[in-house]
Amino acid sequence: MAFIRKKVASYGWPVTVEVPSDGGKFEKQLFNVTFKRLGRSEFTKLADKGDVELLEAVLEGWDEIVDEDGTAVPFTAANRLSFLDDPYFCRGVIKAYLESLDGAQVKN
Repeated sequence: MAFIRKKVASYGWPVTVEVPSDGGKFEKQLFNVTFKRLGRSEFTKLADKGDVELLEAVLEGWDEIVDEDGTAVPFTAANRLSFLDDPYFCRGVIKAYLESLDGAQVKN
C-alpha cells in the first residue's frame, strides 16, 4: 500500500492516566484526546521547552473527562491550563503522545 500524505492536521488517541490511590496502588483512568500533528522540527523545539509547552501546542481537545459528579468537563483554555498543572495527567498525555509517534510496539 502506498504512503498517503493526508492534509488532516489532528487525530484522536486514547490516554491512560494512572492516579495514586490508597494502599500504594494506582487507579487507571481512561479518556480520549485530539492531538495536533507537528512537523519534526517543531516537535523538537517544543520538546526542548518542556512537557507543558509541548502539551499546550499539541492538545486540541478531549472527551470522556468528567468531574466527581459525572458532569462532562469541556475542553477550554482554562480547563486545559488546570489539567496541565496535574503531574499525573501530564505524564499520561505525554506518554500517549509519544506512543502515537512511535507507532505499534513490537511484541516478543
